[in-house]
Amino acid sequence: MTEDSLGRDPLTGLHSRWYVLHELERHIKLYQRYRRPFSLLLIRFDNLEWVKDASGDAAGESALEYLTTIIETHLRDVDIVSRCSADEFAVIMQETEKQAAQTAGRRIADSLEKTRIKVGEDFVTMRASFGTASCPEDGLEAEALLKVAGTHV
Repeated sequence: MTEDSLGRDPLTGLHSRWYVLHELERHIKLYQRYRRPFSLLLIRFDNLEWVKDASGDAAGESALEYLTTIIETHLRDVDIVSRCSADEFAVIMQETEKQAAQTAGRRIADSLEKTRIKVGEDFVTMRASFGTASCPEDGLEAEALLKVAGTHV
């Protein structure tokens, strides 16, 4: 399966949910062979739906583009970022322990809370919650890692 067949999100340009699932499976196999740990970071933007409801889809799209920029600013080029749903993003952080993934999640959440974006006539502070899981400590299956990371979001 190629990246092109798994698609990209048209708004953000990020990988699709299917791509990150494919990459999780691949990274698990790499761990089993070479013993290189990795972590999964899930980020949910807590008030994105409110922005869309209050100011319309265009404001929601602008907020998503801004959120994507914040995420990419605080991650490495080798990290695999995908948009999994309307307000949730997943990041596979290669050769990264859980504590480092948690630090990255905190940096993203803190950066958002320090910045106000214009939504219609108002300025809004975006908020994010995040969860992490690491291979192998939290599991050796994609669904297990997603479940662990998702319980903290």
